[in-house]
Amino acid sequence: MTTKVQVHIRRIRCETFAEEADETATMYLASRRALMPGVRSPHNEAETRAWMRDVVFTRHSVRVAEVEGDIVGFASRDGVWLMNLYVKPGWTEHGIGTQLLRAMLVNAASATPLLRVCTFARNERARHFLENRGFRATGTGDSSANEEHEPELRYERSTRDLG
Repeated sequence: MTTKVQVHIRRIRCETFAEEADETATMYLASRRALMPGVRSPHNEAETRAWMRDVVFTRHSVRVAEVEGDIVGFASRDGVWLMNLYVKPGWTEHGIGTQLLRAMLVNAASATPLLRVCTFARNERARHFLENRGFRATGTGDSSANEEHEPELRYERSTRDLG
């Protein structure tokens, strides 16, 4: 059952940029390990932390989900693509992913009529999540398109109808 918690969705803070990038990387790594067992990790922990700091936090539009001062989820968008949407283990089923997705849709609406996302074909939880929130499958990709070497599915949905 979904339990609602008081979640604050916000942009990253310039004054605590490095700390937030590190905390978000920690949450991202834990989420991938817990929720996608068996998926190859193409980078070590230091490389992942550098990527979060130098690529995601500097080049993407980012929103973090915060509960009582702790980052419990994040989403990032690069143009028309939702690049990341992760929730900390133990915090799924609280509506946090839905709130992050809605924030990304609102963020994208002024720039693009569609939001696209890829997910691993074997990630049934993500597929179910996206399909239940208005995304429709638009194509497939073989394992050559991502560093994890996983077959993937592409989805999209309108940013105009947020009702």
